[in-house]
Amino acid sequence: MDLEQATRTLADFHRDRRWILTADAAAGATAVANQLKDWGAAGVMVVAGVEGVGDLPKAERFYYTRVSEETVMRGIRAFLESVEHPSNELLGAVDSFDPRHEAQVLGGGFSRRSTLAGRPVYGTRPESWGALEDKTTVDRLWDEAGIRRAPAVVVPVDEAAEAARALASDSGTVWVADNTEGWHGGGEYARWVRDRRDVGPAVEWFANHAVDVRVMPFLDGLPCSIHGFITNDGVAVFLPIEMIIMRHATRPEFVYGQAANFWNPPIAVRDEMRLAARRVGAVLAERYGYLGGFGIDGVCTAEGFLPTELNPRLSIGHGLHSRAANVPLESMERMLIEGDLDVNANELETFIVGEAQESRRGGSLLPLKGRYKGARAGIRFVEERAVAVDPDGSTDAVMEIGPAAMGSIIVVRFDPDRTPIGPSVAVRVVATLELARELWELDMPRLVPAPDLCRQETARLET
Repeated sequence: MDLEQATRTLADFHRDRRWILTADAAAGATAVANQLKDWGAAGVMVVAGVEGVGDLPKAERFYYTRVSEETVMRGIRAFLESVEHPSNELLGAVDSFDPRHEAQVLGGGFSRRSTLAGRPVYGTRPESWGALEDKTTVDRLWDEAGIRRAPAVVVPVDEAAEAARALASDSGTVWVADNTEGWHGGGEYARWVRDRRDVGPAVEWFANHAVDVRVMPFLDGLPCSIHGFITNDGVAVFLPIEMIIMRHATRPEFVYGQAANFWNPPIAVRDEMRLAARRVGAVLAERYGYLGGFGIDGVCTAEGFLPTELNPRLSIGHGLHSRAANVPLESMERMLIEGDLDVNANELETFIVGEAQESRRGGSLLPLKGRYKGARAGIRFVEERAVAVDPDGSTDAVMEIGPAAMGSIIVVRFDPDRTPIGPSVAVRVVATLELARELWELDMPRLVPAPDLCRQETARLET
């Protein structure tokens, strides 16, 4: 089925039906909800933890569980718990929206439930796919796919210090937990162990959260990812994405700030990343019958791209590509899983790569523990220093602060027409967050961007 026909099938399927969306922040469901309304859905209800930052969806009914936690992962888990084990109040709200029990819940993300609030989930992902989230198992996948990786070992927590001594680079090692406490992401269960001073605190933390840890050398360079989408006839592979993972200025900590696609790696590295995704996608399809989106996170080092983890689901990078090409990958994935749609992988890849190359976008989202009053500011960059301006005037970026499950979030959106294509945007993100600290008197750490060693080294070699 070609893309034009697939788009018609998507619209026809969702038209005149009632749908329930779940999202930890309602603003995160805006694109899907608005697409459903454009397709002629009979009704849309959004169940969310909080409103979030940004435009809210077009929907007939909203319900907020108002759960909160201290960290992003705990906040997501708490929200899932609140909808997978719904309160009587939530059940009543769903019944009010859908008294005839005609609605379906749109599946995806981390939930594996086949029903929610007494309604069937459309597009439920198999448990075997979710099990691939365990970051201690990924090296077997890299090896089976035949892609280059850094050395790594999986050991009990009390053996991690010895493993780190054997594997450390000049900058130490990185440890990541197994899934003892469930799936995790955003670097929340990872620790940068620079030297002996960091070993004790790391062992103490992991002993309370994991049985085993994966230990690998610290890879210096620019965090990045490559995304693919598996259909019944092949693997569509997209373009590299910069992962905005900053470093605490004084402590060995990573701070996840989402993603953007203004960065261009050297052509050889781009090709290396895309080949890795194609090979991994082939293994996922053959071994697990996998369908839909997946991503490989890694680091663009001075020696090229090295993978660090697999995200067996749609993620932020897919969202950037989806919006750039105006292709609803999330809805497409659900219908593929259910067997209600077929898509040609080569055509999907060609179209999205072409559109994403021309339509760059992205920004940053930083969680904050404190509760801060909502605010908005425009940004202009003067020699990479962020200056506050009228958000409704001429801006290079706009930042907002608002509510989130763990407290608050700062969202930064770069103007695609005023953001350089090629260099990393992490420097601008850090400058913007530094301004936010001063502007809104925030209690947040000072951050530094990761270096683009891959680009610098390649430029030196090419000259």
